[in-house]
Amino acid sequence: MRSGSLVVACVLAAAGSVAVAQPNVTLSDIRTVSRYETSTTSAITSYVIGSHTCNIATGTGNGLAWINNGSPGLAMNMYRIHDGRILQLGLSRVKLACCAGDQNNALCGTCGASGSELGPGCLDVYSSGWNAGQGRLGPRSGINPFARTFSGTGGTGDANWGRIQVARTDVTPANFPGAVFIFEGVYVAQDENLGNSLNNASWKRTTIASNLTASVGTELAALGQPAIAAWAALGGPGGTPDASVTVANATVSGEGTYWYAHKARNLGNGTWRYDYAVFNLNSHLSGGSFSVPVPAGVTVTNVGFYAPDYHSGEPYANTDWTNSRTANAVVWNSPQTFAQNANSNALRWGTTYNFWFDANVAPAQANPSATLGMFRDPSRSVGFPVRAPGAPACDGIDFNNDGSSFDPLDIESFLSVFSEGPCLPSGATCNDIDFNNDGALFDPCDIDSFLTVYSEGPCLPCGQ
Repeated sequence: MRSGSLVVACVLAAAGSVAVAQPNVTLSDIRTVSRYETSTTSAITSYVIGSHTCNIATGTGNGLAWINNGSPGLAMNMYRIHDGRILQLGLSRVKLACCAGDQNNALCGTCGASGSELGPGCLDVYSSGWNAGQGRLGPRSGINPFARTFSGTGGTGDANWGRIQVARTDVTPANFPGAVFIFEGVYVAQDENLGNSLNNASWKRTTIASNLTASVGTELAALGQPAIAAWAALGGPGGTPDASVTVANATVSGEGTYWYAHKARNLGNGTWRYDYAVFNLNSHLSGGSFSVPVPAGVTVTNVGFYAPDYHSGEPYANTDWTNSRTANAVVWNSPQTFAQNANSNALRWGTTYNFWFDANVAPAQANPSATLGMFRDPSRSVGFPVRAPGAPACDGIDFNNDGSSFDPLDIESFLSVFSEGPCLPSGATCNDIDFNNDGALFDPCDIDSFLTVYSEGPCLPCGQ
């Protein structure tokens, strides 16, 4: 997995090899999973994970506040990796705290018990059955992950209410041969500083049986990493690493952090598929638009979007984002702006959204970067350096298709057609005059490009 330096720092801190001087919560492991459903024929089934939680702080006075029906809150998610793509299949409400049960465990350090707080170096364990208690499943919408404030309480409902709800067909193993399934937990804690909150997401692989029950192995969770990191770690055949996936992170200036992952793959038919996943760790501004640079002249097809659905009383809309092909990009937008509807579908904390398209040009480093615009403040954004379609290739220099390259008659023919004259020699079939395939006809840049390539120079778009 290729990644930014923040990944390494988070993993080291979560593993306990870096001393942390203030309260710091991390999900150290997932060891139990419970499944629920309203009936064996219902379209939705649901899951809840157990939580082994560490306060990896050291030193006296660094206990983590453990507030009954409050902080810390654990949001739970489920993912599937299949056919080269990772998708967040479902999400839960937030499991609110009850009471700290300080335990010693090598994952957390040396426990300094502190009563109603989770002491520094201490472990707290909740089973999946306990975490499933609906009276403690508070709304995600009641949490500001950047300010780390909490409001709202749990509730009641049917067997799926508040839990990780997924479509039964999405987790049926026979529907997705070779798929890898992942659980993720994302914490918010009111007394962490922002620096210590960067390791608040962890993931672990699960096995789904034919009857849809889930089980987890004895290997530890991937500490301090969101589930999109599993795309690189397990996205290859048979759950092997996929070196073509890049994972990194970026922080909005003065606000929260996003993780992003991307992959380009050759489909073997003259097109490439471009996949992007973006995870909001703790940004209250939330994502409201996503733009990937795509040069003019590149043919774009199969534009797609995917997001998990909110449920169980959350106020947020689930309407898909719109997409458009602009002159120099592919752009997705929330259906409504924050000013139009504060509950429009946005990339809020603890969720991953997917964006993809096919293009007829091979990948290159995007210039400029891809951009995630903020929902609550459209004047703000964060850039993601990604790979995207490069400049379209120029046509061949046999402009009149007579089988002869580096032929002065090709220059004469090109200039003749550019001047709206005939293709030379008479009866020949010339190419179109958009030589650099940027979509612009009768463009002097095509002349420059043609003469450059004719002189054995590179195919370059205008201005380069």
